[in-house]
Amino acid sequence: MERLTSRNNPHIKELSSLKKGDPSLFLVEGHHLVEMASASGSLLEVLSVEPYPGKEKSLLVSYEIIEKLSASKTPEGIIGVCRKIEKENAKDGPVLLLDRVQDPGNVGTLLRSALAFGFSKVYSIEGTASFYGSKAIASSQGAIFSLALKEGLKEEEAVALLKSQGFRLIGSALENAEDFRALSLPDDKYCLILGNEGQGMSPSLLGKTDVNAYIPISGIDSLNVGVAGGILMERLQELAGKVI
Repeated sequence: MERLTSRNNPHIKELSSLKKGDPSLFLVEGHHLVEMASASGSLLEVLSVEPYPGKEKSLLVSYEIIEKLSASKTPEGIIGVCRKIEKENAKDGPVLLLDRVQDPGNVGTLLRSALAFGFSKVYSIEGTASFYGSKAIASSQGAIFSLALKEGLKEEEAVALLKSQGFRLIGSALENAEDFRALSLPDDKYCLILGNEGQGMSPSLLGKTDVNAYIPISGIDSLNVGVAGGILMERLQELAGKVI
């Protein structure tokens, strides 16, 4: 197989532009994520410095091309080109809604925790970092391939969608909220909402929830949203009797 070495190749330039965001395609890096993408049916093409044994279209390239496409300082030597798949028939289960969570590392961590604690869907309100950015994907450890995702929703759109499906909306706030340990949860038809790192949930969204919860803490005024989200998701699953 002939090796492609030109960083200025039109196809490489086109793929490099995906790092800025694309409505239908995204890149993943490393053997682990490429394998997960293949298993999910999202993988379209592989670019690697060694021959790729999978069924997908593959292109043998120089390490310099991998560096051009990668967001890592020391990439593994393999890049996957993936398509975004909207899972309309996701399994039943709770939903996580992110309200303007801006750090992609936090977004990826929350995707990973959502999958670990039985959440089937993750939605985001516009202003939230993309699920498909390189840092979010890496932090998610491939959770993006197992969750039903909708991003960039307007606040009113997200609330209408969830309420039309019968979800109970559980907000998170530091004031005018209930101790999360005392929440009543009759079933798993609920949506946990997490807000912006500095400002929390928007006041208008807090006014549309069925209940708002807080985590009692001492010695510091707040928790990282990724940490708080993991604590709340684990507790909610415990209340619903779903913890393994």
